[in-house]
Amino acid sequence: MLRMIFIQLWNERKSNVLIFLELVVVSVCLWYASDALYAYYKQFSRPLGFDISHVYYVELATVPQGSADYDTIAVHSRYGGADFLTLYDRLSHHPAVEAVCYTGGNHFHYRYSNQYASFMHDSLTRNGFVRQISPTYFDVFRVRTADGRPGDELVQALRENRIVVTATLADDFFGSAAKAHNQEIYITDQGARDSVAYRIGGVSEPQRYSDFQNYNYAYYKPVGIRDFSTSSDNAIYAVRLFIRVKPAADGNRFVADFTREMLPQLRLGNIYLKEVIPMSNYRDEYLRSWVNDIRMYASCILFFLLNVFLGIIGTFWFRTQQRSAEIGLRMAMGASRRDIFRHLFIEGFVLLGVAFVPAAIIFANLAYMEVTVQPDMQLSAIPRTLCGMGLTLGLIGLMVVIGMGFPAYRAMKLQPADTLHDE
Repeated sequence: MLRMIFIQLWNERKSNVLIFLELVVVSVCLWYASDALYAYYKQFSRPLGFDISHVYYVELATVPQGSADYDTIAVHSRYGGADFLTLYDRLSHHPAVEAVCYTGGNHFHYRYSNQYASFMHDSLTRNGFVRQISPTYFDVFRVRTADGRPGDELVQALRENRIVVTATLADDFFGSAAKAHNQEIYITDQGARDSVAYRIGGVSEPQRYSDFQNYNYAYYKPVGIRDFSTSSDNAIYAVRLFIRVKPAADGNRFVADFTREMLPQLRLGNIYLKEVIPMSNYRDEYLRSWVNDIRMYASCILFFLLNVFLGIIGTFWFRTQQRSAEIGLRMAMGASRRDIFRHLFIEGFVLLGVAFVPAAIIFANLAYMEVTVQPDMQLSAIPRTLCGMGLTLGLIGLMVVIGMGFPAYRAMKLQPADTLHDE
């Protein structure tokens, strides 16, 4: 049967050339979009290394001096760190709050806010992030150790004034997380002139800055608050405050109820509670460009599939009309209606298979020239290629089945006597 179908397709090559070219072009475009979605999915599906569910940013502000509400007799002009710790303590005692932490040095996930550092050990040098945090940061963001245990060990390391490094840094510099413990590493923070030798007290799980980015080199060190000999106004802008809310207390009304309840408690001198913002808001805004790309590729896939469907159903409907006498003759000579139905379907899939060969060659060249989407993470070429090929073939094959279903069903219902009489 296949030999006969190939001969028939060749004999009808003039009428097949347009659908052939359409299948080639659409296969390449569909493969490109499917490959991009695969790359995004593989990046997104890897662990982040932290958890922002039920986490909120508590933004503090100060009353401007020209305001009628400005407290001119406030005695909080020095040692602003103490004022901040008072507010920190009030938050930690709220019944809905599970954990509280603060960060300094511009560390804020999903806000393009970072401080950088250079890491050096022996002859190896890498660049990464500085993350100044309070020890309870690991509780708020649910950061685990490199071997998957809760972050108690990481909290203890910071309280002992040692640093915590990510597993990516530990593996690259020392071979494994276990070997990195108690090792010494030299780090130069952004803006500093000299390197400082730090003792590694703990290794966290690998961490990424966001859902579509690669694992980073980073280290955590404690940020000092108690010794801030500055005004309260400056102290609250030097650090950022985060809370993890108990799941049972979180909900649509949490922000409004919590803000109303804590407004008087978080007013200290001229410091006040400005806003409570879910970390998911920052995440959604930060990932907007990636999400828009995904929507664009998904829309392209739907558009290409619609084109394949319309092209196939139009072409094969017309060809069924033209070949009604041939179909009637086959049925008159003993071919069953199921045979006619199967023959038309195999013909469509053979045409798809022939068109897919040049499409695969074109896409292989695009991948070789790195014209395809290049994610931050290194992806294995073979699974990526096979997944894109399988998804493309599956989707176009589905459109072939749907697009040929109507013409094939109509051909199966033809009466031999009527078609031969018309001929």
